[in-house]
Amino acid sequence: MMTTSPFAEERLVTNIEDCYFYHTMDIPGHGIVEGEWDLRANIGNYLGGYDFQGRRVLDVGAASGLLTFFAEKKGASVVSYDLSEHHSWDVVPYANADLTKIDTTRRGHMRRINNAYWLCHRLLGSHARASYGSVYDIPKTIGPVDVSIYGSILLHLRDPFLALSSAAGLTKSTMIVADVCPFGRLGQFLANPKFIPNPARCSPWDTWWNLPPRLIQKYLAILGFPHSEVTWHRQLYQHKPKTLYTVVGHRDKP
Repeated sequence: MMTTSPFAEERLVTNIEDCYFYHTMDIPGHGIVEGEWDLRANIGNYLGGYDFQGRRVLDVGAASGLLTFFAEKKGASVVSYDLSEHHSWDVVPYANADLTKIDTTRRGHMRRINNAYWLCHRLLGSHARASYGSVYDIPKTIGPVDVSIYGSILLHLRDPFLALSSAAGLTKSTMIVADVCPFGRLGQFLANPKFIPNPARCSPWDTWWNLPPRLIQKYLAILGFPHSEVTWHRQLYQHKPKTLYTVVGHRDKP
């Protein structure tokens, strides 16, 4: 029986105007291109100080690829996983919202994000492989990885636990989860999620949760990563500093 490859063919993107950058990136031939998040000064802390040398990595929600290319530069073999324009965003389904319009707009936006990834992939000489699909159903044919990264995507998902479990089954050693912390570092004392959508305003449509780090640690422990540590760092979002946490969860050593 022939197995369909989970990996996408490389896309030739030459025009930066066809791209949208989620991360600020330094791109050969273009210089610094600004995105929503600028992690460059503190990206090591964002990834929990993990040593990627010789590891196979799954970057879930890779967007324009900053974390993928960083891990690759540090010696990893990386699979980038994300939505494409063929997949729907996890939109909050407000009854009075024009969900068809939102979905159409978001699919076009995802194509521009994918374009940014492929532009950088070519200009940086990356060997990372890309795969597209639902975060709730990551293909097992990607194969086992040593570490999976979830970089600030769980807040945008209806079911963050299911999203984590989708990669956990492929992950032999370590899960790295970074996210914005509710109430800044005071969030370290919280254990329950906060539901964000507001039916009175029909907004936001793309964000579901504030998830404190203690909850992420519980999720990971349930999924077989009982040993974890939390670190804190500051990152720039639209030029303003935000407090984030990173949970690094480990399986028991065999």
